[in-house]
Amino acid sequence: SAAVAALSVTSLRAQTRPRRVPVPVSLLAIALNDLEFPGVLPGIPKSVNVLDLAHSALFEIRGQPHASVRIELVLPGALSASGGALLPLIFGAGDGFAAYSRGDTPPRVTFDPHAPLITTLSGSGQIFVRLGGTALPGRPQTGGIYRATIILTVYDLGT
Repeated sequence: SAAVAALSVTSLRAQTRPRRVPVPVSLLAIALNDLEFPGVLPGIPKSVNVLDLAHSALFEIRGQPHASVRIELVLPGALSASGGALLPLIFGAGDGFAAYSRGDTPPRVTFDPHAPLITTLSGSGQIFVRLGGTALPGRPQTGGIYRATIILTVYDLGT
């Protein structure tokens, strides 16, 4: 039987650190799209390219224009089903992507989602972060809906 996997961003945490000025600057992080692995079959790895607009995870970060930020992701090692079955995940060095628009427009950067990304927000005070990855179903793999949580943390580094 086929295993269906969906990675649901159910826990999103945005944190701020005060700048070196008396007034703290707030940041907002919004999960706009889940990372989904459609059509997973037992024993066949299923990858979602970071530029797959329909299936890659998408986050929007908003703050002060041109602010320097540090973005960190806590990535799950597996998806889990309600019966306790696990579906292992891996994230490669090119599975993170950041751009100033939702689409593939400059300036943009591909990054390793296991390492922090230090970047700046656009002139309008935003940046979009995409995440791809690979599901590694076993043979056999229990069918069902699999879920996990990605934690995104954003720090204001000042300008």
